[in-house]
Amino acid sequence: MNYFETDGNSTCVMTYSHDGFGLGHLRRNTTIASVLARQVPDSSVLMLIGCPSGAVFKLPTGVDFIKLPSVIKRNTGVWLPLRLRIGLEKTKALRVATIQEAVRVFHPQVLLVDHVPVGIWGELLPSLQMLKRRSDAPRIVLGLRDILDAPEVTRTLWEREGTYEAIRRYYDEIFIYGRKEIFDTGAHYGLDGEFAPKLRYVGYVCEQEPYKSQDEMRNELQVENKLLVVTGGGGADAFPMMLECMKAFKLLGANSELEAIFITGPLMESGQREHLRELARGLKARVLVHVDDHLNYMNAADLVVTMGGYNSLYQLVRLRKKGLVIPRPGPSAEQQTRARLFSQRGLVDAIFPGELSPTRLADKLMGDLERTDYPIYDPEMDTDGSRKASDRLAEHLTAARISSPACYILKQSDTWHGTADASLDRTLRSGE
Repeated sequence: MNYFETDGNSTCVMTYSHDGFGLGHLRRNTTIASVLARQVPDSSVLMLIGCPSGAVFKLPTGVDFIKLPSVIKRNTGVWLPLRLRIGLEKTKALRVATIQEAVRVFHPQVLLVDHVPVGIWGELLPSLQMLKRRSDAPRIVLGLRDILDAPEVTRTLWEREGTYEAIRRYYDEIFIYGRKEIFDTGAHYGLDGEFAPKLRYVGYVCEQEPYKSQDEMRNELQVENKLLVVTGGGGADAFPMMLECMKAFKLLGANSELEAIFITGPLMESGQREHLRELARGLKARVLVHVDDHLNYMNAADLVVTMGGYNSLYQLVRLRKKGLVIPRPGPSAEQQTRARLFSQRGLVDAIFPGELSPTRLADKLMGDLERTDYPIYDPEMDTDGSRKASDRLAEHLTAARISSPACYILKQSDTWHGTADASLDRTLRSGE
């Protein structure tokens, strides 16, 4: 293990991801943080995360994290404590206090917030207010994936939670992790018009790690037949999809010239994972929890079956692999919207929840393995978003370095004094 001692003058970047469900928010921030830490050698990136499994993904030198008490999303705008038995109000207070103290001590020059501009329950508001009062106020950037939910749902939620006002007041820039030509995020979610000058479409954020060739990885895995890789992202809601896939694989029979690797994700319940392993007995199927080299496994496949999450689909696009997408039915419209968009562009095949059955899925699997008309090459699918986002953050760091000293501890009196406007303060207290 390497240990590092510095003079404390590292340039400081902080990221926030609430991580109430799945690994998508954490994955994007981790990918961007890793690129930035390598690009700016004296930088320190501190990630505030809520993922119950911790950071999950490998972190390079210069990147570390603080774990917030975990919560889980039960519905649009509805969050509950996941593990602690301390009640809702104490969980809120603990997360707010942890964030605020980390911001006060770390003193970031750039703050990158993923997906939720005010944080769940408005938990970022005290820290946003404190940062904006600094004489050397940092650049505060909001990062949004391309598709959030049905536009009318997101607009209504943002109006109710004071999100538009928070963006207007606290944010200097908005990264859209997508391409306007494919999905106009700004127009769909009310971020055009007055917010247009803040928008920056950076492309799709994908892992930029090198990956092994298909033949090399298949040799390592000792794969002798066509390979099906079924992946469920974080895995918290992947069991229904994987169960149907296992049933379909069983219908194809143990003697079919097909092997399968199921990667459940670290957030799947252990009982569900064990049920999949029971069903896999006697079949040429392996059930894994989590793999560090996810791209290698996907690249080894003849067909990847996945849900409609951001990271999984854009990894498929980067690798130009055949993919069968089974989006989750809810609670948001995000995955079904993305699956339709991708399938219409000829990038993947898709089967939607209302069509799903083991027999239908078995037919799809065999048909997709034989197809040669997809994935098509789509020049609009820019998968270099992590580098472009990092480049822009580095520009902000350069400007901050010129105008002010780097990391130092704020004086104890530089804390929040409750100066939020009434609507945003109500949001913080209500937890809507």
